[in-house]
Amino acid sequence: MTSFVQASRADLQRYLGGEAASLSSILATIRRNEGLQAILVYRFGRLLDSKKELVLLWPLLSMGWCIYGLAALFVRRGYGIKLALSANIGAGFWVGHFGGIEVFNCRLAERCSVGQQTKVGGATQRDGPIIEDSVWIGAHASIAGPVRVRSRATIAPGARVTKNVPGRALVVGAPARVVAREYDNSRILPGL
Repeated sequence: MTSFVQASRADLQRYLGGEAASLSSILATIRRNEGLQAILVYRFGRLLDSKKELVLLWPLLSMGWCIYGLAALFVRRGYGIKLALSANIGAGFWVGHFGGIEVFNCRLAERCSVGQQTKVGGATQRDGPIIEDSVWIGAHASIAGPVRVRSRATIAPGARVTKNVPGRALVVGAPARVVAREYDNSRILPGL
């Protein structure tokens, strides 16, 4: 399991895009990128949740939960990004644009990317999607149900995924269908 610091560092590196990581560039990158702000708030909430068993930390945790609650409310209302703590989001996550993004009850592996108006999983779904490494999910796409999207797959904008997607495939349409196999999404994955 990746630690809070490791995951946050990997997220930040995606946004820096190879730029040197000075304190001023880090702060400027966080300030400019609503998606990165949302991811860092999510990571902070997951950190708090992982420490809930430590009774001695409860006074600090209660203060932390208040800070998290305000920050999460701001991100949800101000940016329209809902990264639920029920989602297990791997390191190096990238949110391309803000607005209408919902990630609930799912597992996203490392280096995944999402665009605006993207829905992954659902608040009422018990068994949500499993998204493997380096998957690009385009704007207005949705992935619902207990499906698996294999590594390096590309979900085209507007696609509705309700079935398993093979690795390195490009899927389009509603419902989504494979239109290309051995599709290379490396040129559209930011920061890699």
